[in-house]
Amino acid sequence: MRELLMLPIIVGCAYAVLSYSSWNSTAHDIPGDPEFFSDSLEKADFIEVGEDLTYEVSWWFVKLGTIRTKVLSQQGDGGDKHYSAVVFIDSYSGLPFVDLHAIFETTMDKDCFSQSFTAWEKEGEHWRILRYDFDRQKGSLLMEKGIVDSAYKTDAQMEHVDTLQIQSKTQDGLSLLYFARANVKSGKPIAVPTMVGGSRGTTYLNFYNKRTSVDIAAVKYPIDVIEFGGTAEFTGIFGLTGPFKGWFSNDTAQIPIRAKMNVILGTIDIELKQWNRDGWNPPKYVKQ
Repeated sequence: MRELLMLPIIVGCAYAVLSYSSWNSTAHDIPGDPEFFSDSLEKADFIEVGEDLTYEVSWWFVKLGTIRTKVLSQQGDGGDKHYSAVVFIDSYSGLPFVDLHAIFETTMDKDCFSQSFTAWEKEGEHWRILRYDFDRQKGSLLMEKGIVDSAYKTDAQMEHVDTLQIQSKTQDGLSLLYFARANVKSGKPIAVPTMVGGSRGTTYLNFYNKRTSVDIAAVKYPIDVIEFGGTAEFTGIFGLTGPFKGWFSNDTAQIPIRAKMNVILGTIDIELKQWNRDGWNPPKYVKQ
């Protein structure tokens, strides 16, 4: 299943086309929890229910498609607070080498760690479905893969059911985006175990807290952003792998503004095109 992973982490990271091309579970050694995970990570105070962001993905001058993220709900409070979010990934029609339509939905705790994840990807007349249910206390994950007639259906004909041993801090491709937003100003590197297309991988995030500016077509002024980098230790769609760079807004919303990632064709660019968040506009950069 093509879990467009970095396209949800960078949209600045999450949005580059977060995908992993294999539906086959691959066994990997499970690295120990990074020492810094014992530190106090940032909370998800930036999350706002109803936030709706659309990004355009391009390669050189070719527009490939859009990625749209939306925060659906918040439930509970205090330590029991959790959020649900969704991403819609659609290539433009008429492209000779891309035909991709996928939906990812995640449920996260207050620290933006995944609790469950469902992905639907269109394949001909049907949709592939991939589900994760995390059991943090047991350090395990129930994974199911199957086929359904349409997106959002869950009564799948399951082809594969498996229980995997994982690290307690493992993320899915979409929760990883919100985790990056929460920690972009932390000023420290973080290695994040990541489930990608049914296989275990690692995403290395380097939050070096560099303030700078970027330009996008949707805004007529330079945007005040925080830059960070990272490395995807897996191979995704179109050869997506290796280093990436992202820029999130330098404000309390910490919204992904732009991302650049390397694929087999060259560099893919992801940039914010439309947004709907109460009272928010991209912050203008003022040199100090």
